[in-house]
Amino acid sequence: MTAVFILLLLAALFWLQLKLYDKLWRKGLEIQIDFCQEYATEDDTAALQEVIVNDKFLPLPVVEIAFHMDRGLRFTDEANTSVSDQSYRRDVFALGVRQKITRTLEFQCARRGYYRISQADLDVRNLLLTKKYVGGTPQNTDFYVLPRPVATGRIDIPFSQIMGSVLSRRKVYDDPFEFAGLRDYSQTDPMKYINWKATAKAGKMLVNVHESTLSQKVAIVLDLDGVGKQQADLLNEEAVRIACSLCMRLLQAGIQISVKSNGVDVLTGKPMSLPEVAGAGSILALRKAFACVKAANGLAPVQAFFPGEEEGRDLLCVLVSRNQREDLARDFAQRAGVRDWVQIVPYRKFRQELPAFGSVRRLYWEV
Repeated sequence: MTAVFILLLLAALFWLQLKLYDKLWRKGLEIQIDFCQEYATEDDTAALQEVIVNDKFLPLPVVEIAFHMDRGLRFTDEANTSVSDQSYRRDVFALGVRQKITRTLEFQCARRGYYRISQADLDVRNLLLTKKYVGGTPQNTDFYVLPRPVATGRIDIPFSQIMGSVLSRRKVYDDPFEFAGLRDYSQTDPMKYINWKATAKAGKMLVNVHESTLSQKVAIVLDLDGVGKQQADLLNEEAVRIACSLCMRLLQAGIQISVKSNGVDVLTGKPMSLPEVAGAGSILALRKAFACVKAANGLAPVQAFFPGEEEGRDLLCVLVSRNQREDLARDFAQRAGVRDWVQIVPYRKFRQELPAFGSVRRLYWEV
């Protein structure tokens, strides 16, 4: 009789815990996966956090969290990671009553790009591990791996040549915020430049003299057509680094820039297009834009992104393309006309000496 009673009691307890977990396993269970920072640079080490909370009076002996992201981020601890087309991560937790666990996972930024985790999958077991409950929870965390700047010594040569073109063809205008002194008034001076206080003191008309500010504009055109071959992928990535580093130097020098590419912006699904920006304060946004651009096969011809004549004779265009095609060089020179545009050609081992076309300066960049 006693044995039967014990068996019945055990059966009742088993049935009770089964019903409790069926009803309550998801209640008070919160999962949050977050990158610990917004961005890093290629080859840097960064981290993300897994936070799991069991806010109920029911223990969860096994909680397995699974998520995936692009394999361009490589976890330092690979024990729970499998890598194929993506990096798949599975971590197991044991949660007691009303317990919170935080775990930090380090990873290496192996490849430039934009990374996002939008979903975490759950695999939860009941107290006696006899039943599995499966679910998911939406996540909303993203991360930018910015292009690695190319070595300062290497960027100096194309930068100095570009700046040489800028300075030789520059157009200046008065900067109203930079005061340089006073001079006598002439009839061609705008009334707004008259310094009335100084005029009253000196007894003659005096006007403010302002410093001149560079108004030259530079357009960067980035060609990212072609992927799938090791050399093409390597050269396209170097082209992104060159273009981004040049933009940073130009912004630091006070030059206004714009960027266009046939590469696709992964956030918009459209070709990358960065309107005119100026000032060092724009550098982070610019680097994020370069993090999001993606090379592909069958992209629109880069010629479609060359500036037109209507954009002015003072515009300087820099084309960064691994393609060593004579027709591309010729088309670029024809669009340049008499303008001193610049073509930068990243290459590895093989370098084809293209004919000189027009006034275009061609710079070869060995990777």
